[in-house]
Amino acid sequence: MSAPDGEAGRDPGRESGHDTVSGRHRDRMIGLFLLAAALFNPPLLGLFGVEGRVLGVPALYVWVFGLWAAVIALAALAGRKR
Repeated sequence: MSAPDGEAGRDPGRESGHDTVSGRHRDRMIGLFLLAAALFNPPLLGLFGVEGRVLGVPALYVWVFGLWAAVIALAALAGRKR
């Protein structure tokens, strides 16, 4: 049985009128995920596990929470409609 006219090539799980996520947006989010996974990797975190402090806060905490905030900000920028 063939698809009705105009239905061929459409994604059956997508409702009409909704745009799919563009390939460029998807690539940015995948890249951001891979960057975050690399930066939160234990060998790199070990570099900041020293006794040093930044404004009285351990360097590891500054790194983790600063990186976390940066990833959230980059995700917000990548998710914006242009």
